[in-house]
Amino acid sequence: MYGTGILRGLGITLRHFVDTYIKDLEWASMGKRTDPEVFAVRQGTQARGLYTVEYPDEKLATPERFRFVPFLVVNNHDDPYAPGHDWCTSCGICAKVCPPQCIWIVRGSDPNTGRPKPEPEAFYIDIDICMNCGYCAEYCPFDAIKMDHDYELASYDRTTAHIHDKARLSKEVRYWQTIAPTRALEEAQARGQWEHKDTAKLAKKKDIPMTEPVWEKRNAAIHNPDVEELARKKAAAAAAPKAATKAGAASQAAPQPVAISIDVENATPDQLAEWAADAGLPLPARAAAALRLDGLIREKAFDIKSTHRKAVSAAKKAAKAEGTTIDELAGSFTSGEVVHAAAPVAEVAAPESAEVAQAEAPAPAPAASSSALDVESASPDQLAEWASNTGLSLADRAKAAVKLEELIKAKAFDVTSNHRKALSSAKKAAKEAGTTIQDAAG
Repeated sequence: MYGTGILRGLGITLRHFVDTYIKDLEWASMGKRTDPEVFAVRQGTQARGLYTVEYPDEKLATPERFRFVPFLVVNNHDDPYAPGHDWCTSCGICAKVCPPQCIWIVRGSDPNTGRPKPEPEAFYIDIDICMNCGYCAEYCPFDAIKMDHDYELASYDRTTAHIHDKARLSKEVRYWQTIAPTRALEEAQARGQWEHKDTAKLAKKKDIPMTEPVWEKRNAAIHNPDVEELARKKAAAAAAPKAATKAGAASQAAPQPVAISIDVENATPDQLAEWAADAGLPLPARAAAALRLDGLIREKAFDIKSTHRKAVSAAKKAAKAEGTTIDELAGSFTSGEVVHAAAPVAEVAAPESAEVAQAEAPAPAPAASSSALDVESASPDQLAEWASNTGLSLADRAKAAVKLEELIKAKAFDVTSNHRKALSSAKKAAKEAGTTIQDAAG
């Protein structure tokens, strides 16, 4: 009948009108009008009647997938290993996929080498241009950028207040877990652990267990990107008692020289490898065993293993440190008994840790005198050879490496991979000694 639709619509309006005051009176009489749970129901899909949100005293709750200006995830500031460390590696993917191109990143660099580091030195977002699409968060391979829930960003100064820098963009992991607990847990389950991806990669190599991705263990996660250093400290702590025990035993009873019979022509490849790698034997005996083993390797006369090749390399390296070769040394050796300086120790055996290896390793050969190295007049190839020569002292290697690095930066010659590898070898040796090539050279 004509007019029934109008009556039906008026009836719905009247019902909402009545429901509004009935619910208000009901919750007001119970003293729950400002209760958070009541407020959530009144603004949700289960609400009856009309409801006015008295902003800014009352605010609508934002859902977890609410998208506003992005922010950068960093470690918690009370993290025991790397407080406040950036998850961002400054890869630049977010800046490339940003539709309005409002992201600007400056990659960090190492102050000693000048080489780029996987962390941002500066990070800017122009929020006046940002369209809050969330592409940067979706494409970030490290879960380092997320969409914030803070939408109250109005200000009177758009020239500075609307350009968010790294300090303003950086927020702790626990902030993300607070505003989006479900998504944070889903991401942890997808990663397989609560830790950062970089942490997991390094920890896997060092066999360090990661935190199980359950919500109750979120605060136990180690977000330290330098897990390898943590593993080294753990290995040093575990090896300290063993090294002390070995040192005590050595002080009580020093090893006595013994006579060993060496017949390189009739020995097995394994026996030759043991002799070639044994620093306690005279160098001519090691050279003869290494030369015989090298010939068998070239002929493929047996099942070759990495220990055989390492043994030959160890003997060649020892001969090179003496300024000769295994061929020349082997010519002065005849099979028979030789004097072994200490109990046989195979250099190729893998130690339990770096500290145990240092405790078990034989005394190094005397390093060349610093006066023999003229780094100022040496060629880049000579500098590279000195920098990578483990037979030299760390100070001499560092001097050569510092000079070589200066020439590389000045582009004073045709740089090859050998020069860069030699420089890296010297820096690694300095780092293991707890210093830098600059300090060691000084």
